[in-house]
Amino acid sequence: MPEFEVDVKEGRRRILWNSRFITAINQGATRNYLYPVFTPSGQAVTDETPVDHPHHRSIWVAAELVNGYNFYVESTYGGRVPGAITETDVSWEQLGPSHLRMRQMLEWRGQPDFSDPVGRLLLVETRTTDVEPGPVANVITVRSRLLPGASLGATAVGPDRDGAKPVKDPSVVTIGPTKHSFFGVRLSDRLHVSQGGTIKDSEGRTNEGEIFDQTADWVDAHGPLAFGKTAGVGVLPDASFDGSPWMVRDYGSLMISTMRLQQVTVSTDSPLDQSVRFVIHDGNHLDADIAGEFERFRSKGVSDDSPG
Repeated sequence: MPEFEVDVKEGRRRILWNSRFITAINQGATRNYLYPVFTPSGQAVTDETPVDHPHHRSIWVAAELVNGYNFYVESTYGGRVPGAITETDVSWEQLGPSHLRMRQMLEWRGQPDFSDPVGRLLLVETRTTDVEPGPVANVITVRSRLLPGASLGATAVGPDRDGAKPVKDPSVVTIGPTKHSFFGVRLSDRLHVSQGGTIKDSEGRTNEGEIFDQTADWVDAHGPLAFGKTAGVGVLPDASFDGSPWMVRDYGSLMISTMRLQQVTVSTDSPLDQSVRFVIHDGNHLDADIAGEFERFRSKGVSDDSPG
């Protein structure tokens, strides 16, 4: 049976399949993210630290205005210093010859201050990452389940700054509305539209001018990479994102969020449980059958079991 290997070094877990590097899960100063991300032929399709938006770390989950706190921009933004999304526990298992599941527990904590020397715990997250390599595409499905920090006994009250009123009930956390959220991808430079890349959506629209602020089942970006070979990444959200507009930029970012235009409330009785499938493929969206993969994802979902 083909085997996975997880190589752990200094805050990075490299995931290999049959000795082939698929991706790595990294713990940075302010968030946990996937980088690098390779197609089956070995093309790298994302960027880790773009100069224009250094917080666009490859494939990520993050948000601003979490009870007024900033868990998105990695520097002070709007008077809000950055918090940190940090792993506290991790496990993984091989579910099949080409299926590895990694499950992480993460804490969303504000900056340490006089009132809380370790940083206020706003959210606890169970993040499940399914890695399924294939001949045309490596499929990575990320599922995020958020609960208030109060579920662990914390007091998840936020600051009253910049119009963000404090939430008095520690069992409730609000996020947004903010464009700085939630699942995102930053494309490698060669996939930018200015460098010959193309962005397509499920409705046949092309690039930022046609796709930005529109709704679509999926979005795919692809273009010529090493040796002139075409490769790209498809972003396939679950049904909870239906009706949410895409934030797509020709300079290389693809984002989908239910909290961009409205505030989302997370409570102990109503966790935020969402998933997005990332299809890391050779060829274009037709070669990778992104439309078919979307239908398979929606019909099957991530898993029948709870992520935590």
